[in-house]
Amino acid sequence: MKLDNKGFTVIELILSFIFVMFLAIAMFSLINNYHEKEEREAIKSRLETLKNTLTTDIYQDTIKRKVKNMEYCLDSSDEVIDGCIVINFLDNTSKKLQIAHEVIEVNDEGHYFTYTSDYLLYGGVKYNNPDPRFAKVVNDYMLISTTDIDKLEYGVIYKINLRIKHQDLKDEFVINIVTTGLS
Repeated sequence: MKLDNKGFTVIELILSFIFVMFLAIAMFSLINNYHEKEEREAIKSRLETLKNTLTTDIYQDTIKRKVKNMEYCLDSSDEVIDGCIVINFLDNTSKKLQIAHEVIEVNDEGHYFTYTSDYLLYGGVKYNNPDPRFAKVVNDYMLISTTDIDKLEYGVIYKINLRIKHQDLKDEFVINIVTTGLS
């Protein structure tokens, strides 16, 4: 008597199931990695837009009005205010560039939480942080300038340096603006 063995054994079914699951997990991982990369690129794009807008606005002012000097903001007792610089122009006007903060309250289906959002102000115009919960503006050294010792014939070189740290990006995002002034 000859048996007709045209079906699958239990072992073959289990191995087939494991193989299909392995393929499904590999595809899920691939799709998840692609999605994370896409999110990082979107964050970089939004940060780049912020950089371009702010840089353009400051450069337009420096070209039209010409920079007299730049200095850190001072409070009423002549103490330096962190994250704030004043750009003084030759037409006797000035604009502040500062890192500002606001507390955001969120109600997520009955769960309340708050976080501090950093944003930039230039001349009273608000430049929103594109990802306020996960990106922070670092204000350790916003203004760098040459000194009298350098004796440059065309004035002083000023460099505005803003760094943004985002928890999902390895590298910091840097905004550098370089211009010259008279003093």
